[in-house]
This record gives sequence, structure tokens and C-alpha cells, in this order.
Amino acid sequence: MSKIIVVFGATGAQGGAVMKALLADPNYKVRAVTRTEAKVKDLESQGAEAVVASFDDPESLKKAFAGAYGAFVVTNFWEIFSMEKEIEQGKAAVDAAKAAGVKHFIFSGLENVKDTIGKDCYHFDGKAKVEEYLKASGMPFTSVRYSFYYENLLYFFPPQKQSDGTFTITIPMGSTPMDAVSVADMGVAVRSILNDRDAYSGKFIGLSGDRLKIAEYADVISRVTGKTVKSVDISIDDYSKLTFPGAAELGAMFDFYVRGNPDRSVELTRKLNPKTRTFEQWTTENKDAFLKLLN
Repeated sequence: MSKIIVVFGATGAQGGAVMKALLADPNYKVRAVTRTEAKVKDLESQGAEAVVASFDDPESLKKAFAGAYGAFVVTNFWEIFSMEKEIEQGKAAVDAAKAAGVKHFIFSGLENVKDTIGKDCYHFDGKAKVEEYLKASGMPFTSVRYSFYYENLLYFFPPQKQSDGTFTITIPMGSTPMDAVSVADMGVAVRSILNDRDAYSGKFIGLSGDRLKIAEYADVISRVTGKTVKSVDISIDDYSKLTFPGAAELGAMFDFYVRGNPDRSVELTRKLNPKTRTFEQWTTENKDAFLKLLN
């Protein structure tokens, strides 16, 4: 009999990839969680059971977890911009899953930046607090800690066109390599963790597909597209003072990447998904999207 896995964020990047990987495995049945009725039919058309539930509605969570073997839970700081609220939501999911007897709770967690380098980084620190709560709950769990997404370089940190026709990437990592991964590849990694609960229960798994300097990421895009893409040197302090929303938050994240020595493993990630792509492989497959961007 197929095991029911509750997948939060099923219409998003992380949850969507997990749902896709699980639907391809007859050992699992996906119960996809959405907050809106409007998305139910689309999720059902993909083969999932769709339920309407919210972290803020305990009764709906009770129904979402009922009879489930496992769960993949991701919270979204960037949607609510409140660490306290994100912690509340994560704890609510833990409580509901434990009450329902969930046998393997996989949480999309992150490190505590405040404790590590002394800077507030709310979208990390809140998830770290949920990790602590989850560990103390006694429920079998695994925390998966994603790296910077390759996809970010298309959508959130795209190369910017300069007056001379070249393009620049502005990420304040200096000469320190940065782990990154395609979020689309990590659904299979999560499935592998579910397949071997005993091996990964109680573990914090750092996911990474590649580890390059920002200049090297730029070089890959240049090589694949034929466009000139360069990295821009900028300090953490100067980056954090930029005027776009979340600049200080992201500055703290990159500072943690530089000074906090986050534990990410390309080797373990490829064990979990042998088809995890390098950045060059992923960029080559997304060449058309980059060329459309770099016009």
C-alpha cells in the first residue's frame, strides 16, 4: 500500500519538485497542500490528492496530516516577512504532524546565523528555531538545508546589462566559493531520504550541486551564452546598504556564506540524486532562458 506523504508548498519551487519526484514513485501517494481552492484542480490533474489547509488553521492541519506516513514541510519567510510568524507556523506543523502520528517529518531548514556570526538573518534564524523545536519533539525527522538556487540567477539575481553591452552579477562573496543547486533536482533527493528513514533520521542534510566563486558562475554563463558576464566586487556592508527591499537580510545571508562555513555536501547530494546537475549542465539546459534575459 502506498505511503501518504503530505507536501506543503506543492505549487512552489521546493514542494513542487518534491511532489513531482514522489508522484513518479508508486510507493508513495502525495497529499498536496494548498491554501486556495483555485489550485486544487491543477494539483489533482498532476496526480496528487489536494487538500486546502493553512499553517494558521490548526483544524485544517489536523486534516492534512491525518493518516500520513511522512511530510515535507517548507515555510516561507519572504511571504510574511516575520520571523516570529514563521516560527509559529513551523511549530504548528510539527505539533499537528506529531499528533497525527507522522513517522518521518522532513523540514526545509537552515542554520542559525545570529548564533554563528552575530548578525540577524531572519529567514535563516526562524527556520533554525523550528529545527530546534522539531528535534525536541521526539518525532523522527530530517532537516534538508538548501543552498543558493541556480534558478536565482535567472529570476532574483539576474545579470544586469551595462552601458558597454556587457552584463554583471553583484553578489558579495568576494573570492569565497558559494554552494548552489537546482531546486528542481532536489525533489529526488528528498525522496531518497524518505526511502531510507533510518539512515537519515535526526540528520541535517546540506544540499549542493556545485561550489564555485561568483566569478566562476559568471564565466559559466559567458561560456554557455557567448555573452560577456562578469562579477562585481562589493563588500557585505555596501551590499547591505543597497536600497532594494531585503538588502540587509540578504547581506547577512551572504556574510554567513562567507564566514559561517555552512555545511553543504555535493558528494552527499549526488548520492541522494545521482542526476544532480552541475551549474554548467544546468546553464546549458537553460541556455535559451539566459539568452532571452541577456538581450
